[in-house]
Amino acid sequence: MRVKPYAQSKVQPQLQSLDASEHVSQRGKKLLFFSGGSALRTFCQPLVKATHNSVHLVTPFDSGGSSAKIRQHFSLPAVGDLRNRLLALSHNQTREQKIIARLLSYRLCSNASQYALRDHLQSMADGRDPLVALLSHEHRQIFCQKITGILRCLPIDFDLEGACIGNLLFIDTKHSGKNSLQSGIELFHQMLDIRGVVRPIVEDNLHIAAYLQNGETIVGQHLLTAKETPALSSAITKLYLCKNVSNPSAVDCLLQPTNRAYIEQADVICYPPGSFFTSIVANLLPVGVGEAVGKNPNKKVYIPNLGNDPEQLGMSLEDCVLTLLSYLRKNTQQPLPASQYISTILLDVNEKYYSGGIPFEQFRALGIAVIQRDLVTMRSAPFYNDELLLKSLLEITQG
Repeated sequence: MRVKPYAQSKVQPQLQSLDASEHVSQRGKKLLFFSGGSALRTFCQPLVKATHNSVHLVTPFDSGGSSAKIRQHFSLPAVGDLRNRLLALSHNQTREQKIIARLLSYRLCSNASQYALRDHLQSMADGRDPLVALLSHEHRQIFCQKITGILRCLPIDFDLEGACIGNLLFIDTKHSGKNSLQSGIELFHQMLDIRGVVRPIVEDNLHIAAYLQNGETIVGQHLLTAKETPALSSAITKLYLCKNVSNPSAVDCLLQPTNRAYIEQADVICYPPGSFFTSIVANLLPVGVGEAVGKNPNKKVYIPNLGNDPEQLGMSLEDCVLTLLSYLRKNTQQPLPASQYISTILLDVNEKYYSGGIPFEQFRALGIAVIQRDLVTMRSAPFYNDELLLKSLLEITQG
């Protein structure tokens, strides 16, 4: 969005301040995050005020919920996390933007007949739906045309119960002759003021698989996160990518050149809080990620989870750091010193949040700096305070 300059004689002091803030955020730092879709949802609110240039490389390997139905029928990577992050970065200030954000987050009823659900989707395509009717003529035309295209290609046996409208908007992408999810992402940008870059780490239609300490192999992200199934009773020893449940053999995929450029040119690379294996480590699996991180001369900051992450069963803070390093170094021809992949660990001052304590000597030996700040407030506990976390991250970037 371009900010129009005000005539000097008519500018009020408050407008000058707002304009200056907008200018700073537009030329803000290029903070790059490896993550899933929901972990940084609230953090994105202060983030878009500080910069419009953040980059979010998101895992497209989800195998549960609404995304799973789309994957099954259309051979698409998971789109739910992309939709989540795009909406989190949207600047919904106008009435129109708020309506669009509600519409793209809207889920169809989970206890209606398939006939009723298709009729509801048809009412959206026709512009008769009350929420769609509130859109401006331009946006309503774009949206209705997209939903009409989706209805044309939905199989008769596609289950619409609980389907998210924002997820469905990616379906027509595949059936319009475009093999990239980028056109779906561009639609979100066309409809909303999204202040940042969101991309899948790869566009390959792959699944996450894990070897467990007890010898078991688990295929499917939703079986590892403890959100839809019970928590794992055995620790994860290795994470890898495979084609599908029936073919759990490990496969390689390559980092896209555009994503490589984003990683190499970021002002800071961040491994943020989130599901350790399925959100953070999963982003490091494509060949080329570790090499791109190593080539970036700027800070690389790890912000560990607070409390209990079911995926980190039996893992200490030191174990998490060493695990990240092992995946970052995995496909590199000549592994670099640890500090080239993780230069800084950002922690709260209270060590109780970190399993096994903080092994300062071990991190110092690896060349990794440990920075402790007040990052948890009474209101945010047991999670980080988003504003304090962002402030500390920006200070590291400038240091």
